[in-house]
Amino acid sequence: MVGSSWNWAEHDLGSPSDIVGSNHYGVYEATEGRDISMIGEAFKIYSRNWFPILMWCFIIIAPITVFSYLGIVYVYSNDILHNESFLAGWLLMLNFILCTPPFLKMVKKDGMDETIKVTEGLFFFAKRFGVILLVATIVYSLGLMGMYLLFIPTVVAILFLIIFPFFVESLSVWETIKQTLRKMRDENLSIIGDVLVIAGLNIVLWTSLMMFLESYETNVLAFLIIRVTLNVLILPILYIYLSLRYRSDDFALDI
Repeated sequence: MVGSSWNWAEHDLGSPSDIVGSNHYGVYEATEGRDISMIGEAFKIYSRNWFPILMWCFIIIAPITVFSYLGIVYVYSNDILHNESFLAGWLLMLNFILCTPPFLKMVKKDGMDETIKVTEGLFFFAKRFGVILLVATIVYSLGLMGMYLLFIPTVVAILFLIIFPFFVESLSVWETIKQTLRKMRDENLSIIGDVLVIAGLNIVLWTSLMMFLESYETNVLAFLIIRVTLNVLILPILYIYLSLRYRSDDFALDI
């Protein structure tokens, strides 16, 4: 891509023949309508790739959400474990970031007028699962220790974990970390806004459903079904939008 220092040859997402000639994305100049344009493009990408997204929802998002939710229930119901909130936060964070890779690859291929196969996304997810899990566990643990330092390292750790999965196509973990830190340096305030929006959206939707269901008799299974449904509906659009948002140098919009 003209004007970009990113070298696709160093990564394993496949070699674009000529991104400059792609008619989906061109060089994108930041404007007042940048976020609105990206949201609109995110829905277009969703509509063009609805079938693999649907499959990934059933194969990836739903099972990870089930594991995360049941893990949280176990943590809070076990009297032996301590620091339940920290463990629950780790599970929630994993629930969000582990499912990112196939959607990242889908956005990249869509920008080259290519259609991703379901198996491609699953294979990429499997290849990056261990890296994301390991880095997330280390960074989250460091962030918890940073709570004793006026929460500054904790905030940095959260921002890092939100962005890190959107750079995992690099074959080098160190290169991925460098790209993530560079993005944090360039867009720190915007990233904080993204974190607040993501957290606020989840809180509003979850609270609204709880208020609706408070007059009904519910159990763990009912709450689990609600949580899975919310994630299946919301996470794909979030992943697509954030892939465009954080990788604007590579997936520049031409709208």
